[in-house]
Amino acid sequence: MLQFKNYTNKIFEFNKNVIGICGNNGVGKTNILDAVHYLCFTKSYFSKSDAVNVQQGAMGFRIEGRFLKNEYEETATCILRENSKKNF
Repeated sequence: MLQFKNYTNKIFEFNKNVIGICGNNGVGKTNILDAVHYLCFTKSYFSKSDAVNVQQGAMGFRIEGRFLKNEYEETATCILRENSKKNF
């Protein structure tokens, strides 16, 4: 994730069938789930406007995920550009 919500530049690796995400309030647990939702459904679960998901002070964001499907790895990438154009 790059400049998505409260994450400036972060990589998460989920390599188990069941993952638990824990932490204090306001640290970004739900933002991780929303990033996965973005990659699966091309939009945020929480907001209709893509612009509200850009980190404060940034011009856009990038989310990338690698998914294992039928033993093949698939990569999904979402980029929201400075001009508010979204690319997948």
